Amino acid sequence: MKSDLEELIEAYEIEKAELEKQISEYVEEGDYIYAHYHNKALRKINKTLDILKDIQHPFYRLISEERTKARNTNKMLTSEEYKKYFDRLGTDFFAEQLQEGENKILEWQRAPVVSQTYDSQEIDNALFDLVKGILSSFKLYFKSSPDIYVRFTLKDHAIEITLLYDEDPYYDHYGWVFKDGKEIKPLGFILKDEQWVYQYHFVKFKDALDIKIILARLIYDVFNYDRRFDLARIVYDA
Repeated sequence: MKSDLEELIEAYEIEKAELEKQISEYVEEGDYIYAHYHNKALRKINKTLDILKDIQHPFYRLISEERTKARNTNKMLTSEEYKKYFDRLGTDFFAEQLQEGENKILEWQRAPVVSQTYDSQEIDNALFDLVKGILSSFKLYFKSSPDIYVRFTLKDHAIEITLLYDEDPYYDHYGWVFKDGKEIKPLGFILKDEQWVYQYHFVKFKDALDIKIILARLIYDVFNYDRRFDLARIVYDA
């Protein structure tokens, strides 16, 4: 059974592949404006994937950086601009550098990874309790200074997700904290009574994956959650 983290990564990988396909088609058709627009979305997805994969594997970032270094080296080796410089150093020098990098990657890949649990099921349980009427509402805090959170409530056959924050003397203007909603709107949030609201409609609630994907986009893409400083937590309303 896949973990929530694995399912999130898989969902982003599928969207990444689709965007790459669309960008390629736009470039072939000479439609560079749309290609540029989709490329911006692709960069955001790659950024989020880097964060999620870094959580999944402690050496992911180091492996990624070493692979980028190897690609750049190979690219320069075939460049006429640097050919004379490379010839002066000799191909053995670069072969050794590339082999050293490959050895590092293999070592990091073989390193034992301490299993960590990211599937506490707290959000799943809270959402099912909300749908069953056991809870009236609950909050998921994910960002500090100010404390930004989403509040979950049930409205008929929809889970209503409202983006809010605890009042702070340094962040006392709603519009300033959430800007103009430019990055929030594409996720499906609408401005309702001066609050950003997302409605997840359902006939039979089966799992929380779709909601978790929306939350992942909000937390990582829009508000750049940093686990070194931000503490995610659930608060159950009385």
